[in-house]
Amino acid sequence: MEFIDMWLWLILAAVGLLLAVTELFIGVDTGLDLVFIGSSFVAGGLVTWPFHSWVLSVVVVCIICIAYVAIGRRYVHRWRAVKTERTNVDAIIGKRGIVLRNINTSVNGLVKVGNEQWHATASEEIKEGSEIEVMAINGVTLTVRKTGGGK
Repeated sequence: MEFIDMWLWLILAAVGLLLAVTELFIGVDTGLDLVFIGSSFVAGGLVTWPFHSWVLSVVVVCIICIAYVAIGRRYVHRWRAVKTERTNVDAIIGKRGIVLRNINTSVNGLVKVGNEQWHATASEEIKEGSEIEVMAINGVTLTVRKTGGGK
């Protein structure tokens, strides 16, 4: 038996462990891909260990890697994804409202968005009765811009 037939399973397992440990040092920036591909190397090496066939080792590792990349990666990344759902006061961003008290560049005004009244600032002067859109929120003050509706 040749060296490669005897020891490829161990080389594959070592490379797989190295990939998994690399993921630990890098962090989850790679999306756990190195862990799963490393695991396929380890599994492929260990499954083919008793057979001492480098061809079988390479085939098993390739099949597991291709299956992960083609099928499993999509589900792993979807499972890991952070849901960005606006809640509470952030949900007001993008909503429209009406100016109740004039907004100047140096003086906060008052707006009504939905059923709530808010202090508001803007980069332009906006007159009472004008329609506005909420661009951002800072504490209890909205940053707004004038839209086409209103007075």
